[in-house]
Amino acid sequence: MILFKLFLVFLKAGLFTIGSGYSMLVLAQRYVVDTYHWLSLQEFTDLVAISEITPGPIMVNLATFVGTKTAGIKGAFAATLGLIIVPFIALYFIANGYFQFKGNPFVQNLLKVVRPMAIGFIIVALIRLFRTSITDIKTVLIAIIVIVVTYIFKVNPVITVIAGLALGLFLK
Repeated sequence: MILFKLFLVFLKAGLFTIGSGYSMLVLAQRYVVDTYHWLSLQEFTDLVAISEITPGPIMVNLATFVGTKTAGIKGAFAATLGLIIVPFIALYFIANGYFQFKGNPFVQNLLKVVRPMAIGFIIVALIRLFRTSITDIKTVLIAIIVIVVTYIFKVNPVITVIAGLALGLFLK
C-alpha cells in the first residue's frame, strides 16, 4: 500500500504542477509532510537542500530520497516513476510538436498564462523553504553571500556549493 501511495503522491506532483521542480515542492510538501507525515518539515527542508546540491533534477532527487526513507529501494522506484511518467509522456509529445505549433496564437496565449503561474509556484516554495532554512543571523549571512557571489560576481554555482560544503564541515 505504501508503494502505491508514494507513486500516487509523486504522480500528482508531476501531473498537477506547472513549471520547474521548485514549483512541485509546494504539492510535495503538502503530501509528504502535512498529509502522510513521512517527513517532518525540517527533514523535508534538509532533503530539498540535499536534492539541490546532488546531481540531477531537484524533484527526481527528492522523490528518490523520500521513497528510500519511506520504503527502501522499492519506494525510491515507485516515487520516482510516479513523478516522471506523466511529464515524460507529455514532453515526448510536446517535443514532437513544439516547433510546428510554437507560432500558434493559442499556444502563445497559453504560455503567457503558464509562465507567471510557474513563477508563483516557485515563490511559494521559496517562502516555505525560507521559513525553515533562514533561522538566525548566520543563515541570513550565508544566503546573502551565496546570492552575491553567484549572481553578482557570477561565480560558478558548483564552486559555491563546494566552498559551502567545505565550510560546513569546519564551522559549527
